[in-house]
Amino acid sequence: MDAPPLMRPLTAADAAAYRPLRLQALREHPEAFGASHEDEAARSLEMTAKRLDGGPLNCVFGAFVGDDLVGTAGFIIPDGSIKSRHKGLLVGVHVAPAHRGHGLGRALVKAVIDHARAHVVLLQAAVGVANAPALRLYASLGFRHYGREDKALLVDGVFVDEALIVLDFAADA
Repeated sequence: MDAPPLMRPLTAADAAAYRPLRLQALREHPEAFGASHEDEAARSLEMTAKRLDGGPLNCVFGAFVGDDLVGTAGFIIPDGSIKSRHKGLLVGVHVAPAHRGHGLGRALVKAVIDHARAHVVLLQAAVGVANAPALRLYASLGFRHYGREDKALLVDGVFVDEALIVLDFAADA
């Protein structure tokens, strides 16, 4: 990697670059995502573009090497109710295989953390318990384990348990 990657929130204009990377992630690592390749593939490019225009409370950050989108990490506030909108989720973290090992995953998660800090008190994530590299990355960034969801996902007849992790911004203060 010659030039440093560009990290920025994606917009509807990025849908054509985002969609194939997202489908690759879901196809190659179905155990790592709550969404399925089949469901995502059935969505139109227009639907993908609309999802990328979710505003600051539902956004996806992209890592670009040159003009190529090579990684993503999302931030969502799934429930807008008054009692729970202090919590956000880190979702959809993926770096294309050819670009792993250069710190892009860490940079993407840090971008989400920096963004989330301005909008929520807690940033939560769910990670497959067998995904040791992701768990190490999140722990190194300050996430702590607070629970486990057994049989969180069912992928090709196999259950995937997830570690529940959280980054508490109020604890930093």
